[in-house]
Amino acid sequence: MVDQVFELIGWIFAFGVIIGGVVALIARFIKRDSTQYDIVFLWENRYTLEEMELDEPA
Repeated sequence: MVDQVFELIGWIFAFGVIIGGVVALIARFIKRDSTQYDIVFLWENRYTLEEMELDEPA
């Protein structure tokens, strides 16, 4: 019985790690894509990422 509980906790943890990774990747994609959209359509390429202080540190 105790082994089953630990196995269940392990599966829940593994599932949480996978879901967290997927959510982080989606959020990163949305952030990058929306920034590019802002530069092209809202600012008409008048500013660079550096000028808008949105450049990512190397």
